Amino acid sequence: MITQALTDNHSAQTVNKKPAFSDINAEQVRPHSALKKGASNNFSKAAEQYNSHANVQKQASSDLFKLINTQSYKQNKWCVDLGAGPLVNTSQLSKQYGQVIAIDLSLNMLKSAALTNPKVCADMDNLPLQANSIDVVFSNFAVQWSANFEKLMQALYKSLKPGGQAYISTVVAGSLNEIKTAFAALDNRSHINTFNTHAYINQSVQKAGFSINSSQKVIYTDCYSSPLKAIKSIKAIGATTQNHANSRQGLLTKSALQRVCNAYPLLNNQACVSYHVVLLSLKKPITNT
Repeated sequence: MITQALTDNHSAQTVNKKPAFSDINAEQVRPHSALKKGASNNFSKAAEQYNSHANVQKQASSDLFKLINTQSYKQNKWCVDLGAGPLVNTSQLSKQYGQVIAIDLSLNMLKSAALTNPKVCADMDNLPLQANSIDVVFSNFAVQWSANFEKLMQALYKSLKPGGQAYISTVVAGSLNEIKTAFAALDNRSHINTFNTHAYINQSVQKAGFSINSSQKVIYTDCYSSPLKAIKSIKAIGATTQNHANSRQGLLTKSALQRVCNAYPLLNNQACVSYHVVLLSLKKPITNT
């Protein structure tokens, strides 16, 4: 039963046994900070165009699926797609596991696909999951939005059954350097998010108790015909919320935007956007009692 995998009294959402779009409403979305509210709004606005622009996300998802142990494909297993977005991965996971729960902060993202899977609109930093209730966690390009990655890993570890698996891709330090370089021509304020390092990612998952089956860093690059298109690509996938106090506020003037575009580094006359991504395959050990 779905209700066995979700806490009974949680501020984010309660899901019925036969979930439908009517099971989700805006009153059940409870972001826990201004940052999360901004992220929720940005991703909701990007819901309709997300799939057509999420090229790097699709590459990372394909590589993440390759890490899944095919022996774990069982129809009696519970899987959570954390940060499910438009449910593209949820659909594929449903071919491999009996029940797949889609969790996302954005209501519009969850409503953008006509799947019958249980959908939970919730903050990943306040997960509505009971302990030892889930067999598999899959999360692509999402956990970098956590306000506390270390605590999130502890929560995922707690929700997994002993022997459970987690397959996670997350953006790390070094990403969006081209955009950082371009905006440096404008001022000394930050215009991109601050991402965790690969070393910190590994440290956090081990501290939570996970065994690391694999942890590999990959650089994905998306290229555009102009700097303006490259800059707009970030907005098109909703990834414009900045997670630190030194971010620049307000819209750019036309002249300021032109300065940024002029300073954008080109590669073979193309404006590229690079993402440094860590792909994780983790396991919750089976402890002998």
